[in-house]
Amino acid sequence: MLRMLTVNDVLRTLESFTPVRWAFDFDNVGLLVGSQSAEVTKIITALDPSPALVDQAVATGAELVITHHPILWGGTKSITDGNDDTAFALALAKRGISHIAAHTNWDSAPGGINDTLAGLLGLQNLTSFGSAASVPYSKIIVFCQQEQEDILLDVMAEHGAGNIGNYRRCGFKAQGVGTFEPLPGSNPYTGRIGKSDEIEETKIEMISPTHNVSEVISAMIERHNYEQPAFDVIPLAPLEEQPSGRIGALPAPITFQQFLSQTDAALGTRSMAWGDPQRMVEKVAVVGGSADGEWKNALGAGADVFVTGEVKHHISIEATNARLAIVAAGHFATENPGMKAMAEQLNLRLPTVQTTHFDPSSGQFGRPI
Repeated sequence: MLRMLTVNDVLRTLESFTPVRWAFDFDNVGLLVGSQSAEVTKIITALDPSPALVDQAVATGAELVITHHPILWGGTKSITDGNDDTAFALALAKRGISHIAAHTNWDSAPGGINDTLAGLLGLQNLTSFGSAASVPYSKIIVFCQQEQEDILLDVMAEHGAGNIGNYRRCGFKAQGVGTFEPLPGSNPYTGRIGKSDEIEETKIEMISPTHNVSEVISAMIERHNYEQPAFDVIPLAPLEEQPSGRIGALPAPITFQQFLSQTDAALGTRSMAWGDPQRMVEKVAVVGGSADGEWKNALGAGADVFVTGEVKHHISIEATNARLAIVAAGHFATENPGMKAMAEQLNLRLPTVQTTHFDPSSGQFGRPI
């Protein structure tokens, strides 16, 4: 008999492709309503928390909703029906429905909001650019017998150490000689009690997100041959691990006016735009939602056009004066497709759980938002 999956299983799955450490420090992500031990058979993803989403969850029997935009911002001190966010939390809690938010971590993650947006616009040869969350990192140094070095490298990598960019199991090995003398009461793997000894050893160095160090150390100790492994943990400067924006090239240069028409058709929207309609454009940067502050990063990355959800008046002036065409395609239009992509990811990774996407623009709700 298969074990029923829980909210915690869903959290662990999300962590594997949209880790919480990629969320910006102002954000509020993860489990916001409910219990990690609650069983889950049906999930709904959506861009926004709303009364209509609660209705949809109840109507379909979903035990968990996952939204892009979080609730409970800014040190909320009470949960009442007096404002939209806390009313949403209260409505879910009354019905035993859990809520997870995946916001700026899903903006940044491969396959997330901005990769989905770039794909809809037909961009090729994508790279990341722009702002990223600062992730605290540590270096783990451990000493072992030379014949055990690959075992420990594998174990530490399996538990989250040694990831650098698009590479895993990254580490450094150096050979040397270790000295030791087992004392009475010890149970040495090699050597004799009361006799000084030496052994050829390997020093292994790997980096790990600081929040994950304890897990890596525990796994390493469990697999280590020595009764008392020697290891060091050294704090490092925070790393900007995964930028949020994406930049890529169109299949061929087109006019800005043509690009705008293609964008509106791809996203089902009516954009506002600033720039010379007849200018030829090829390199396009995207950051969905309210991200007009990224325009300088987009320009620095070599973009001809920057697409986001919303653009303030003064930024439209500044960007066009810098010869960067800029498009405000709408917050919903630029981010909602990415939450549909999350549902698809969860169906692949959790096939025993039914995950659907709630799109209020399609008319699949029982009352207006």
